[in-house]
Amino acid sequence: MMKKILCLVLLSQLIISCGFTPIYKNSDILKNNQLIYYVIDDSISYEAKSILNKNLIKTEKEKAKFITKIYVNEKESTVNVLSSGSVSEYRIEVLINFTILEVSENKILYKSKSRGSANYDVSTSEYQNTLVKNEALKRALSEATQLMNILIQSKINE
Repeated sequence: MMKKILCLVLLSQLIISCGFTPIYKNSDILKNNQLIYYVIDDSISYEAKSILNKNLIKTEKEKAKFITKIYVNEKESTVNVLSSGSVSEYRIEVLINFTILEVSENKILYKSKSRGSANYDVSTSEYQNTLVKNEALKRALSEATQLMNILIQSKINE
């Protein structure tokens, strides 16, 4: 019994004193996201706009220190064409062009692009194709949005 307690104490001491310190903290990311107001271009599809609004944490325009303008370009292309000429797989690519404006100085802080893509297989049902296409769009937009958020956080923290 004493050996088990001693081993447990030594193991917990080893784990506690390993020296791990996190590089990114959730509190820092949330604090910086409260400084940003996102303006999404109206020319994108309803599905893309709702996915972006769900993935982006934004503050009120009056409280924002940075405004990020987002322009999204969606592109669908064929990946696999069968010998009969029918398409069995599509690829959705999403390109997000974004500009970060600093509100206090009213100047452009940073301008860049982020890209995401996803493939989906075609089935015989139109309803199933619509669901699978929307899911692929969601994955591609999530990938591009995550990259965009990393770039925005790095520029704001400079």
